[in-house]
Amino acid sequence: MKKIPLILMLGPQASGKSSFIKMNNLQNYTISGDEIRIRLNGINSNNGHPQINFVPQTESIVWHIFYEELDTRLQNKLPTVVDNTNLAAHGFNPINDILKRVPIDYQVYVIDCFKPLLNSKDPFSEKSLNHALKILAQRNHDREYSVNMDIIKRFVDYHKDFKIPDKVKVISSADLQQAQDIIDMVLNYR
Repeated sequence: MKKIPLILMLGPQASGKSSFIKMNNLQNYTISGDEIRIRLNGINSNNGHPQINFVPQTESIVWHIFYEELDTRLQNKLPTVVDNTNLAAHGFNPINDILKRVPIDYQVYVIDCFKPLLNSKDPFSEKSLNHALKILAQRNHDREYSVNMDIIKRFVDYHKDFKIPDKVKVISSADLQQAQDIIDMVLNYR
């Protein structure tokens, strides 16, 4: 039986997750915590640049809506892309939280958008991380909605120690053939 694809994007803010989704016409398959935040909290301005308005008091509502959308798509057996960082620290792993909800007829993939920004020989060296942070800072400045750089730095730190569960298939966004194969599975499912 053909498995239904569930793609979890991975990487700090400005690592290219949403751009990857847009470039590959996956928007209609995508759910995103940031999109829910925008609908609930709106946009504010940081030095004249639009920024997603993060309101701690509404985070539980954001995640309730997100998981309702995810659960509904999974129940309806729809290919789905999750456009979140999917990173965390302090023992919490959002990927594990999602995996608990996934029916057996799905195959879960992680597309890592941060890995291509790192030095392949020594990815978590100070030099590699500083280079990646410069790229993220520029992308953050150029994107539609920016994020506070302190938050991006925190999520880069999360990536260093983050463990991806064994039962998911991990693909780098730079691996064009493998990424295209998964995109085709989503776009041509049924």
